[in-house]
Amino acid sequence: MSDFPIIKPLLVGVFPNFETSTFLYGKRQGQKEDFPCIMFLIEVNGKKIVVDTGPCDSEKASKYHTPIIQTDEMQPYNALTNIGINPEEVDYVVLSHLHWDHCSNCKMFKNARFFVQKAELSYAIAPSPLQKRPYEIGFDRLPSWMDVFQQMEPIEGDLYDLVKGVHLVTLPGHTPGLMGVLAETKDGVYAIASDCVPLNENWEGDGKLKHIPNGIHINLEEYEHSFDKLDKLAKVVLAAHDFKTLNKNQYP
Repeated sequence: MSDFPIIKPLLVGVFPNFETSTFLYGKRQGQKEDFPCIMFLIEVNGKKIVVDTGPCDSEKASKYHTPIIQTDEMQPYNALTNIGINPEEVDYVVLSHLHWDHCSNCKMFKNARFFVQKAELSYAIAPSPLQKRPYEIGFDRLPSWMDVFQQMEPIEGDLYDLVKGVHLVTLPGHTPGLMGVLAETKDGVYAIASDCVPLNENWEGDGKLKHIPNGIHINLEEYEHSFDKLDKLAKVVLAAHDFKTLNKNQYP
């Protein structure tokens, strides 16, 4: 049991041959790469916190969204049990936002309390027409996150010390209520930034821009403020769809 948070990134799917410019505000158009979907586990003082629950299976993804590769090892349930975590023993689940690739496996966390920003939940119910598909509105089934609607605790704004040393912070821009997680590790503050920072390149910039927004966004002015917030609060930022995030089994 650690007094400091330990973060473990888990590979739960891969977008194959995906358009790179989608994540980089139009940069490198026409370039195709594979990008991971990552679920995070935080352990501290005997508590288990999951950040995002990953995408749906490949069959549903191809039907409703975009192709995805998901081997048996990448199944979110297996990704957790393979490191000794029973999903039913998870205490808290933080949903950074309600796009399908971040919240499609909520129902396996039967005993967890779920945290989501009220602004995100409100928008997910009635998004603009261009945003309906990622929120799974208008399909022949309900959005996946509705499986745990009764377990959800909507919050407004930042929430410090969800568990001592683990904080929830608003990072709008990609979506209206995107939420990141700060962990005060023994090596400084690490931020799980979700799709505010899909790739390391978004955070590192290109020499002209200090940080590069995700090409999928709802409000650029809010996005810039979120980057500024991360600059002030975090020592290390973990990207949501970058294989480099998976270079280590745990942080720090």
